[in-house]
Formats: sequence, C-alpha cells, structure tokens
Amino acid sequence: MKTLAELETRLKNELTVWAHRQAQDLYADFYLYYMPTTAEHDGGIVIACRPPANPDFKLARPDRINKAATFNQNFNQIRIHTLPYLPVLEVRV
Repeated sequence: MKTLAELETRLKNELTVWAHRQAQDLYADFYLYYMPTTAEHDGGIVIACRPPANPDFKLARPDRINKAATFNQNFNQIRIHTLPYLPVLEVRV
C-alpha cells in the first residue's frame, strides 16, 4: 500500500466481502490480518476466518470483526484504532 487512502479503500473492499461471507455463515468468526511492507513486496490487509496460507500475514488485532456492528462502525473502529499502527504503508527512503 502506498497511501493511507489506498489502505482505507482496501479495508472497505475487505469489509464488503466480509459482510457477504458473514451473512452466509452467521457463526463464523472473521479476523483482520496484515502483511508488513518489506523491500521485496508491498504490505496489505485481508479479512479471513482462518490465517492466510502465506506465513508473512500476521493477526492485526486479537478481537474478531464485530458481527453486531454495522459496516460503518466496523470500518471506523478499524480505521481509527488499528490501521494507523500497521506497518503496511510504503517505506519512503
């Protein structure tokens, strides 16, 4: 990810997919995972019910995506309390 705006757009896309998957399985728990930016690749985020196959992904926060919250509530909660602290933005040298 190059900018915070791109990261927020990615979060919106991930939450949209999450909402559809959650509606299909009300008992599934979904979590936010991130891949840190390195010299070899850009970082990123994904919402999944199991850890991604790529071992570079790490759990971004211990609590699951809130099933009882709205899309906007989840977006704002993650945008304010989690995204700014993830090492996923492009490193400028």
